[in-house]
Amino acid sequence: MEFSKVLEERRSVRKYNDLSLSKETIKTILEYAILAPSAHNRQPWYFVVVQNQDKKKEIGDILEEKMGPQGKKTSDVIRDAQVLVLVFIDIEDEVMDLVSVGASIENMVLKARDLDVASLWIGYILNIREEVKRIVKVNKKLVSAVALGYTNAFPSKRPRKELEEVSLFID
Repeated sequence: MEFSKVLEERRSVRKYNDLSLSKETIKTILEYAILAPSAHNRQPWYFVVVQNQDKKKEIGDILEEKMGPQGKKTSDVIRDAQVLVLVFIDIEDEVMDLVSVGASIENMVLKARDLDVASLWIGYILNIREEVKRIVKVNKKLVSAVALGYTNAFPSKRPRKELEEVSLFID
């Protein structure tokens, strides 16, 4: 897919179908994630790929229990998506490490769209950070998650602010 089209068609998807996501497709998405720019080339990201339905259900159930109705939609996504990628940070000496991890997640969701894979960048996962670390047995700092899978329909485009509203040009 043309890069401009990937950018224009990337969406946050909350409904997934039952088609399996191959290990090769997942690896390809992660390979593009690690091509992201990183401050001082520290590459502070660490990904845990959860495909096990019981583990995804456990994570989703804990999130729903903790957040109640506010977290229900996200909990459903975690349980229904074919893959949940937990994004940890290895190093966090400066804010640029978090920015670097954010760049890797952006690469991940863009490559997913390029491959016709749907994604959702999940921030609510931070509400159960310690529980997730215990479930997957990783002693790093959880900073986000990304749901991946196939969908029957990508949502329509959401409104965006005009460039003039969010920028200032100084000559």
